[in-house]
Amino acid sequence: MENALFINISDIHIKKDNKDRVIKKLDAFIRYINVLSIDYNKIFVLVSGDVAYSGREEEYGYIYDHFEELATKYDLIMCPGNHDHDFSIYKSIVRNQLLKADVDTLDDQSIDLITEGMNSYYNFEKSLTTFEPRHENKLSKNYILDLGHRKVSITTFNTAWCSQLHEKGGGMSFPTKYVIEPSQCDVNITMLHHPLSWLEPNNHKELRNILRESSNIVITGHEHIEDNLRMESESNKCLMLEAMSFDDDWSEDNGFTTFRFEENDIVVNNYKWQGEDYTKINEVRQSEIIKSNSISINNHIVKFDYLKSLKDIGVNFIHPDKDDLDLEDVFIYPNLKKLDGDNKLDMKKFSSENILSGDHSRVILIGDEYCGKSTLLKKYFLDAAKKGCLPLLIDGGALKRAGLEYNKILSKLLDSQYENLSLADFINSEFTKVALIDGFDLIRGDRKSVEIFLEKTNRVFDVVIISVSDSFDFNGSELIRENYFDETYDKYEILRLGYKLRYDLVHKWNSLKEECNNERKILLAKNDLAFKTITRIIGRNYIPSTPFFLLTMLQSMENGNSLDVNASSYGYYYEYLITHSLGSASVRKEELDEFFNYVKELSYHYFIQNIQEETSDNLWDFNSTFCHDYGVRIDYENRMSLLVKAKIMEQKDGGYYKFKYPYVYYFFIAKHLAESIRDEKTVEIINGLVSTLGKRRSMSILMFLTHHSRDESILEKVVEQASKLFGKNKPAKLEMNIKFINDIVDSLPNINFQKQDRLQLRRQIEDSKDGFETGGDIDSFEDDVHVENKDVPKTEEGIDLLKEMNLTFKSLEILGQLSRNYYGSLKVPQKKRLLGEAIDAPLRSLDFFMGYIKDETEVVLDAIERKISEQNGENLTQLQLKEMAKHFLFQLVVGLSYTFLTKISSSIGSNNLQPVIDELCDAHDSNAGRILKLATMLELGNSISVEHLNGILQSLEKNPVADNLVKSIILNYLYMFERSDAEVQQICAVSGISYNSVSRQIGLDRLTTKN
Repeated sequence: MENALFINISDIHIKKDNKDRVIKKLDAFIRYINVLSIDYNKIFVLVSGDVAYSGREEEYGYIYDHFEELATKYDLIMCPGNHDHDFSIYKSIVRNQLLKADVDTLDDQSIDLITEGMNSYYNFEKSLTTFEPRHENKLSKNYILDLGHRKVSITTFNTAWCSQLHEKGGGMSFPTKYVIEPSQCDVNITMLHHPLSWLEPNNHKELRNILRESSNIVITGHEHIEDNLRMESESNKCLMLEAMSFDDDWSEDNGFTTFRFEENDIVVNNYKWQGEDYTKINEVRQSEIIKSNSISINNHIVKFDYLKSLKDIGVNFIHPDKDDLDLEDVFIYPNLKKLDGDNKLDMKKFSSENILSGDHSRVILIGDEYCGKSTLLKKYFLDAAKKGCLPLLIDGGALKRAGLEYNKILSKLLDSQYENLSLADFINSEFTKVALIDGFDLIRGDRKSVEIFLEKTNRVFDVVIISVSDSFDFNGSELIRENYFDETYDKYEILRLGYKLRYDLVHKWNSLKEECNNERKILLAKNDLAFKTITRIIGRNYIPSTPFFLLTMLQSMENGNSLDVNASSYGYYYEYLITHSLGSASVRKEELDEFFNYVKELSYHYFIQNIQEETSDNLWDFNSTFCHDYGVRIDYENRMSLLVKAKIMEQKDGGYYKFKYPYVYYFFIAKHLAESIRDEKTVEIINGLVSTLGKRRSMSILMFLTHHSRDESILEKVVEQASKLFGKNKPAKLEMNIKFINDIVDSLPNINFQKQDRLQLRRQIEDSKDGFETGGDIDSFEDDVHVENKDVPKTEEGIDLLKEMNLTFKSLEILGQLSRNYYGSLKVPQKKRLLGEAIDAPLRSLDFFMGYIKDETEVVLDAIERKISEQNGENLTQLQLKEMAKHFLFQLVVGLSYTFLTKISSSIGSNNLQPVIDELCDAHDSNAGRILKLATMLELGNSISVEHLNGILQSLEKNPVADNLVKSIILNYLYMFERSDAEVQQICAVSGISYNSVSRQIGLDRLTTKN
């Protein structure tokens, strides 16, 4: 048994205001370890940062005597934290400018300037450290401890060197050139203050890999948690120990941690402050952590490293509150659609979670490169293991001579995935054997070898699940040979994530946040915010709704750029995706400008030629012209290969190239137009885009153009175009007095609120939207084709009503985006012009409909009666028929008004714009203006006082349509956002909504049909 004890304390935060409390804890701490020292020859006290509160000399003086006693009796090693940095000493901008530089370019002199505010800490540490480091540089130190039975290396990092007063996770860096490689020792310990999640994503990954490779124990502080132990991979050898805070007013779990070595194990104890003294609250062994993280299938254990690789999501996504995301954190089962040759139009779908249950013994999963095929098979491995099956994951791309060396391949796979499971034991096992073949189409070898491999797999395994690319030829090369797969195999397409699954993914991401765990109200609000952002970014299938893209967007929202969904440029997210794709294809930062310029010119080439695909020969000429115009040398083959790798371009049969995704194409066309905004040709193009705003291409390019440029001419053209829509109508006031409504007002149903789980309700709502999803082609660049329909009503000028309605809503979207994007730079008159037309154009179109219904009430009611009679006429009297028609038309009027007003509020709603919106709504001096003002407030989930709400309600001119409309908007708010029962009851009482009734009436119907 080793006779040495290591004690870790962190986050002491000593200052004048808490010094009495901290000194009391330190007195008790020293007394406690004096008792522990009876059993140990050596005690090492490791302090992982934040000794002081603001890095000032006097703060260290408060506890100097206590630390001197620790250093005298025991051995003391420290590293600094962000609170050991005195930021008050920085008077110039020099430090901030240096921090903007690439960390790898900084030298020792720069580090000295950046860390000048840590001098008080440095003096404190130097006077107390028990022994000199073996190696050191400006940011790292390495110590060697000889325990007799083993040597221990302790390396400390100063991650607080770049700290700032208000630092954010994901924005820090540690230059790897200052990492000291540990000496050759039996155990390597690394201590740093900040968990790796606080580092910039790429730096995080780089440093994490270094620590996993070189460290047995990594000690961090900063986050003040008690649940502080976990294992990292790389042969089970890296124990991550996140320190408890020694003194934190906001946490109940103040204390310290000890660990010791026992033969090949590490024993960790946590001690908690109980008001007067410390109490040991638990003891955990490294071996127990490893065991708890392993999977045992009827005594067959999955290797720990392999299990970690299964849970690795493969991309370095960074979450603000979780150091390393794994598969279980963010996995969502995609839906599948069975591909039945006899029924191509069958759109029935089901969850991929059900594949391992039932009769699915032979399955082929088909999907594109981003649909998550490999991840799904990893999840099936974990699921099969939990069910007591014996899964084996086979990477098709790693196989060659697959049929001829089948036994050898299986033996090798079993050895890499299981502890002590031989091929003979596996073959003779009575448990269900599951083969998961990832990338069957990537298996190398001749056709005969692949056929033998599949034949043997079918004999050995009870269940075979295979993934293939969506380009896989099931009938063999050029249909010469028969299919590899017989009729026992069912083929399924992996579908992209619909509304419900996207919401579920957002929910899982946000549920990992500490603030969301503490308060459900915050969780639902953040879900709503992120979900709206993602839904708008995806648009009409501009981006594939796959986990990779969705997680990339979620991460981009967290990287220190928390953008308000209603006050941000969505172009930012598209630009992030493009930059991310180029980075993944090894394009360096300094090359991005040239690549952006190249793709910009390339997209304009496609646009001017009005083509979707281009020949390789013509693109060769384009490349030559580009090189001549910009004075650069670019190898055409390499450039196109790289753009394909980056998913910017896609190579088609016959050597043709097209843009991979519409959003890339539209983004760069808009960039070209923005940079030539004053050219005569560009002005002509923009005028054409504005006049054809109803077309997908025009709308998309203009949306991106407003991201690249805020030229006032664009604003004026869109406003002018919108002002012409339904120009003969005035904005609706919603103060109508229609006879049929007055006739039925006494028999209108109550609107009721039913208390229920809002999260589950929201999931139901999103699920219902999936039923209406058209599933448009992600790769389609076709414009919307307008076909005139003689049955569609016309305006007075004979313009197709649906076309004008489409233009109205498209204008609303772009006016809303312009207002949100530039809320900080547009002056109030400009905001009023944009927002005013964004409000007025839809209200004019609503007035058109309301006028038609009012003028032609009897005609409309007769049409409704005929329709009802066709379906239920035999069971209804004439009086019942007329009453039903009136009620139906009333619901239609309310529903139409609800759709228009909520569309406006969702398009323009923003906390940053609310004052101007309020002023414009007040200027309308109508029910429509007052209700819209309320809708924009509630759209964002903002709290509203009962008094304020009552004031708005009292200002309304009473009529059944306005009454039902405002109740529906309030009900939507109560179902979407978490509010206390008391708040809900007060709001219901003021607005005349029945509380907690069995029926929801209009409420849920409104929610499920809302755009």
